Amino acid sequence: MKNTVIDFVQMTETVDKDGRKHEYLIDDMQVYESYLHYKRNYVNHPYHKSIEYHLFPEENIGVYVLTQYQNLNIDKAEIYKYYVDMVSVTKSSQKWTVKDLYLDFIIKCDGKHYVVDVDEFNDAIKSAEMNSEDISCALSGLDNILKGYYKSFDINEFINSLIKKYSMEESKIFNSMRRLNYGT
Repeated sequence: MKNTVIDFVQMTETVDKDGRKHEYLIDDMQVYESYLHYKRNYVNHPYHKSIEYHLFPEENIGVYVLTQYQNLNIDKAEIYKYYVDMVSVTKSSQKWTVKDLYLDFIIKCDGKHYVVDVDEFNDAIKSAEMNSEDISCALSGLDNILKGYYKSFDINEFINSLIKKYSMEESKIFNSMRRLNYGT
């Protein structure tokens, strides 16, 4: 199972998957009571340049918006534009821990969309890796993203409606910061 810790003070995203940890520097972050947004570079990837991440704990979804390098000679059907994890979130004052619940919804650059990793979700249930609350959160997240997407077939419209909802109703608990990268 993948767990990610987003640290507001260190401005880092630490991903722990299968016992291996990877830490990434976040360039810009905003945190509200029920919404988190950050931007960072995509490290060592052949066609993804950067990530913009929207985390909505109440909806049990984390949305990665992936930006590609220009002039790629790769079939658009092979490249992810949006990757949505079904998640549960544990919050503390300086960091949020995001538990990936296996089910994912992806939209590729050619516009085709898929629900993926249902087999991993099923295996996690069979092996008792997920409890009933995890299963409920995963299915709730999938229901939320599908309803939101199918309303207009525009995931940005759905994301923007959630951003508006939370940023207008709530005050920031962590101010937006920009990491300065001199000489990089």
